[in-house]
Amino acid sequence: MKNKLWTFIAGLILLLPLTLSSFVASTQAFAADTSTVNVTLHKRVFDEGQLPADKQNTGEVTTDFGGMPLAGVTFTAYDVTDQYLTLRGSGDTAQQAIAQIQADSTNSAPAYATMLSSGVTTAPDGTYTFTNLALKDGNKDKVYLFLETDSPTNVIAKAAPIVLAMPIYANGSDTQINTNIHVYPKNEKADPIVKDLTDQSKLDLTVTLPDGSKIFNAAYGQTFGYTIQVAVPWNIKDKDTFTVVDTPDMGIDINTASVAVAGLTKGTDYTVAVNQPAGKGLGYRITFDTSSAAVRAQAGKKLMITYQAVLTNAATPDTGLNNTASLAIGNGTDLTTTDTPGPVIYTGGAKFIKEDKQSAAKLAGAEFKLVRVNASGDIVAYATQAADGSYTWNAAAAGATIYTSDAAGMLTLQGLAYSAKLAAGESYALLETKAPTGYALLTAPVKFTVTQGSYGDRNTITIVNIQKGILPATGGSGIVIFLVIGSILMASAYLWNKKRQDQSEI
Repeated sequence: MKNKLWTFIAGLILLLPLTLSSFVASTQAFAADTSTVNVTLHKRVFDEGQLPADKQNTGEVTTDFGGMPLAGVTFTAYDVTDQYLTLRGSGDTAQQAIAQIQADSTNSAPAYATMLSSGVTTAPDGTYTFTNLALKDGNKDKVYLFLETDSPTNVIAKAAPIVLAMPIYANGSDTQINTNIHVYPKNEKADPIVKDLTDQSKLDLTVTLPDGSKIFNAAYGQTFGYTIQVAVPWNIKDKDTFTVVDTPDMGIDINTASVAVAGLTKGTDYTVAVNQPAGKGLGYRITFDTSSAAVRAQAGKKLMITYQAVLTNAATPDTGLNNTASLAIGNGTDLTTTDTPGPVIYTGGAKFIKEDKQSAAKLAGAEFKLVRVNASGDIVAYATQAADGSYTWNAAAAGATIYTSDAAGMLTLQGLAYSAKLAAGESYALLETKAPTGYALLTAPVKFTVTQGSYGDRNTITIVNIQKGILPATGGSGIVIFLVIGSILMASAYLWNKKRQDQSEI
């Protein structure tokens, strides 16, 4: 029995070192866990002009920091401990040393910063966590720099550099180290690309419809100007692709020679090339040189692009024409593309059909001139339409364009400004200058209205002609019989009257 007891005690003694070793290892593992920290960056983005004043981070999770979560932002962590200690050793306070490191990191990481790792914020909360960052290096407290090194192209202002000098204590405590630190860097975003007509073109093209709504209307040959605002990303120097491509619908052609970018030099800072995919109007491609100092100086700013366009006779009345601009920024095949449509533009027109008033037979060969008449019906201008479809208006009829009804009696007018844009009291009208053979010429111009939808088939305007009366040709048998009968009657009357006179004399 004693032998068994001593054997058991001896076994315990042999196990004791292993037990102590396990305890020490466990204690060391616990100490290692508490000697590192996690730093979670909560990326928040604010609309342009809405970026609030700086707000003190507490290191804790907060729900009232404002803005919206932003995914897709790359942050990089750096070790700047040695520089921080150098600054402190030269007499700087902790705040002064941190401020100096932040100033050194405004554009990029300073040479003294040692990169540790990078990460990208993810949806839905726009966060990324740097894990297991050491609290100390020997007896030195670590100091970390966090920089925003890439972000979506609509971000025009990156977050300020973040410097964290360890240890960070829990909010309200002087003894408890915060090992899960939360920081909320802010961004400002803008619409990447915005397109519109120039103010003057809006005045020239705007028409108020009968229902009170407003649309843009142009005539064939009419020119109008556009503006495009491009928000240049803060890190444009790191991108090898920066282009703007404008692709108008068929019926709008851009004057590529008129394309200009304010503050930059064509041919040096950017180039302009023709862009016209099949079935589209004439557009352009601007390629910016991101190595250009002038282009890089636009980082975080707005570029203004201006150009002129014209409505061509390829435009169909009542069909809205668009003009989409596309911004592409990135590197290699990793591009962010943003499209923006331009304002929709319409042109006007009208359809006519020439008919016999009684039979409704379709009449070919009727000739008309397009005119404008005043409230009294008097002609004030005649239209001449050029080969490109554009109209000029003159007081004289000479040289005015002749429009002729076809075999189906149809006649169409396209590319007109809406009637609402005519002078007060004026109307469009068709003046018939030659009637179909055998028909009477119309004595007054036929008024009509051009507006949205007036070119539709259901709004086709019918113009009737009256056929002239049919008279027999001279010498034809049609009146001979009447002349013969008349002559016989007259002769008979004469003879009867003469006979009565003779009898009276007897």
